[in-house]
Amino acid sequence: MCSYSADIPLSFAHLGALDLAPPALIDMLADAGFSSTSLRMLPASPDGVEYPLSDPQEHAQTRRRLATTGLEILYIEVARLRRDLPVRDFQAVLERGARLGASRVLAVGDDDDFTVVSERFAELCALAKPLNLAVDLEFMPFKPVRSLDDAVRVQQMAANPANGFILLDALHFYRSNSSLAQLRALDPKVIGTFQICDAPALAPTTIEGLTFEARQRRLLPGHGALDLQTLMSDMPQGLKVGVEVPLALDSPDLSPLERALLSISATLTFLAGLAS
Repeated sequence: MCSYSADIPLSFAHLGALDLAPPALIDMLADAGFSSTSLRMLPASPDGVEYPLSDPQEHAQTRRRLATTGLEILYIEVARLRRDLPVRDFQAVLERGARLGASRVLAVGDDDDFTVVSERFAELCALAKPLNLAVDLEFMPFKPVRSLDDAVRVQQMAANPANGFILLDALHFYRSNSSLAQLRALDPKVIGTFQICDAPALAPTTIEGLTFEARQRRLLPGHGALDLQTLMSDMPQGLKVGVEVPLALDSPDLSPLERALLSISATLTFLAGLAS
């Protein structure tokens, strides 16, 4: 059973401040009290926001901000696993992320053919291994790899790479009707990291609605109806916890720093309640 305290180090998902480029994001998160962040170095969709840091000066500036603040990079986001995106195309981004000290790559299964996804997952793990990067496959109910069961299947089809794991996102877990029983039956080492947020009890009924909720309408932990306590009690010890709660749509009057402060405060309060 996991245990949490009010001083647990928290990571920030770049989704919560995609308008900020890495140098400004790092300064803001250090001021807010986060210990690490993800960087959206690859687009989540063909026209999505990305900060590949291909400019040497921008990369160097980001590296200096990390050194000055002590903030760490948890994830390089987002490697989409699909037939029309060769994994070798991620090489340069992974190398740049590794030079910044990133420890993990976030991947999503974006092809209806799980054979393709599993092959790409295995290839990505092989590409990431010499860079000392783990690869976490995130399932999403609006993507082809939509559930915990799907993610486990992909991992098994890929022959369980040693540096390949599953990212468990609280919203996606419940919105995909994934099973607590299956989570409890898994080898704990399969789960690489956890992303926390909350949501209303009533789920959207369309793919478009699920996508919009995940990208714009997540709630702060403890402000919704998801059974986070049960979910977190069934996860292994020592998982990195990321906060993924984009607040810009519902709180446009708040600055990025104010939104980050709200996110970390609410999350620490919720986790402290679990520990008491």
